Amino acid sequence: MSGKWQVKDHEAERLLFDGRLLIAFAIIVLLFVALVLKLVNLQVTQYEYFSARSDGNRLHSQYVSPARGLIFDRNGELLADNQPIFNLMVVREQVDDLDQMLDFLATIIRLNDDDIDQFNARLERNRVPFASIPLRYVLTEEEKSRIAVNSHLLNGIAIEPQFVRHYPLASLTAHSVGYVSEINQNELDRLSENEKENYGGTNHIGKTGVERTYEDLLHGTVGYEIVEKNNRGQVMRYLDRTDPVAGKNIELHMDARLQKAAEEALGEFRGAVVAIEPATGGILAMVSKPGFDPNLFVTGISSKDYSVLVTDEVNTPLFDRTTNPYPPGSTVKPFLGLAGLQNDFVDYDFAIEDPGYFRLPGVSYRWGDYTLRTLIGGGHGRTDLQKAIYQSCDTFFYDLGHRMGIDTIHGFMSQFGFGQNFAVDISYARTGVLPSEDWKKESRGEPWYPGDTINSSIGQGYMWATPLQLATAASIVANKGKVNPPHMLKSVDGAPYNSRNDSAIPDVLVKDPDYWRYIEEAMTMVVHRPFSDRFRDYGTAYEAIAMADRNMSYKMAGKSGSAQVVGISQDILSSTDIVVSDLNKDHGLFISFAPAQNPHLDPLIAVAVFVENGEHGSSVAGPIAKAVTDTYLMDILQIDFETMNNLPPLSEPSNPALITGSDE
Repeated sequence: MSGKWQVKDHEAERLLFDGRLLIAFAIIVLLFVALVLKLVNLQVTQYEYFSARSDGNRLHSQYVSPARGLIFDRNGELLADNQPIFNLMVVREQVDDLDQMLDFLATIIRLNDDDIDQFNARLERNRVPFASIPLRYVLTEEEKSRIAVNSHLLNGIAIEPQFVRHYPLASLTAHSVGYVSEINQNELDRLSENEKENYGGTNHIGKTGVERTYEDLLHGTVGYEIVEKNNRGQVMRYLDRTDPVAGKNIELHMDARLQKAAEEALGEFRGAVVAIEPATGGILAMVSKPGFDPNLFVTGISSKDYSVLVTDEVNTPLFDRTTNPYPPGSTVKPFLGLAGLQNDFVDYDFAIEDPGYFRLPGVSYRWGDYTLRTLIGGGHGRTDLQKAIYQSCDTFFYDLGHRMGIDTIHGFMSQFGFGQNFAVDISYARTGVLPSEDWKKESRGEPWYPGDTINSSIGQGYMWATPLQLATAASIVANKGKVNPPHMLKSVDGAPYNSRNDSAIPDVLVKDPDYWRYIEEAMTMVVHRPFSDRFRDYGTAYEAIAMADRNMSYKMAGKSGSAQVVGISQDILSSTDIVVSDLNKDHGLFISFAPAQNPHLDPLIAVAVFVENGEHGSSVAGPIAKAVTDTYLMDILQIDFETMNNLPPLSEPSNPALITGSDE
């Protein structure tokens, strides 16, 4: 029995259990010690490291964009201000599935392909982790409510306020003041490292016009702030802040009332008006029509709206007509006449007998001089320089230009800004073309021909000028050679700006100061010389301006011009059987300054008008120039010419040697 049934050894079992218990206890103690050591390491040894990482999950340093400086006209009217909007922002690092989130957002607010494309572009150029990237600008109240209701499903999505640019006059200042829009990668790449830092919290940059030229003044200096965010990316607390420095406010010479008057005077025409204050060079008005609404570009223009602007090949609203060149036509004749006087090719007594055409010696081709007299035989008859200007006699200037030669013309007219950009702060303005023999050889690889000079002598052929250049040249004549470079800026935060400090352009000097009087008198006859006994011997703009306003209380000096678009004969233009497309009609131009020949006042405004396909400078562009001048002198400055005209002449007139226009 004892061999078959063994009694259980309780002592051995106890010893085995105790051993196992001891081992288990030792393991537990070791694990506990390891845990304590780990906790000590985390809480003591690496406290600062993990504390910083913990704060990093909820504390964020972010840029604070500065308020952009405001733009005012000379009377304090806002041309560009800042208005508050609410934007939908995304913190990419806090969104688990971006595509899914965008699909969901599209079900509760308007979110189109343009918004998505622009958002992706912003993501690519973003350099700062946990930065808020705009997804949609300008949320409506309803959209804000829908996002608030669904906020628990929108981790990393937040609504943030922002001030953005607004242009109260819209298309009226689109080309001159310009606009801001979202900064792109190319613009970022052109910035220095310090400049990139300053644009860290900025989505916009000046693209055109004054906004671009004075970007450094208007932008300001970026600020910084430390904020606490929750797991949805929403800001819970602001912990620290370095305030941004707002951009500087600038005042322009522009007068918004004159800008409006110029736009209204153009009516339905496409064209441009530039008005300059001769005494300062300040640009009073600068209108290109048609324009566009610059507010569309501020928060990103849609593909549909942009397509409308770029596909309009007739009106081309994005094209700035004030700073792009056209053939100036007969508006250059006063400057050629002054060149002839200065270089002794003509004098006050020099005159030609105009048969209505000009021929080069040994050449049978006739360069015509179109007048009504040409149609019945004969030209302008006996013509001196003044008559050649007020009657716009091409033949006289064909002869004068041929005798002077293109290089003499080039050398003298360049002093008035032709072929150059005299504007201090309109760097984007084109220089046009003031041709010379060297210019043609370098640009065309061809020699200069005598016929080229004939065409250039009446502002055609290779000669091109912008309306801004024409207004500049007119203001120099008004100033009797003193050059005040045209500029937009008048003051910065109230501190006056003097353009001559930034310009080394010399004044135009002539050997006899009376030449200025003579040319001004001739230009005044363009507008005020009335009918005489001789056939059509009156100013080209007399009917359209002085005769149309019998009560005109001041004198205006002017010169009309027509620029040929395509070569169409006068027979075709006068035919009743053939219809010439409006787009093939000549451009109409007019330059002027006023008041002219006034012993009490120097000229206060110089104007250049360009009317695209307007045909006639005197009858179409001339009245536009007068309407702008009337507004400035009579309505804005409110000069009482009626009283002034009854005052005795000053003993030392502000315009020396001015006399009233003679009547042959």
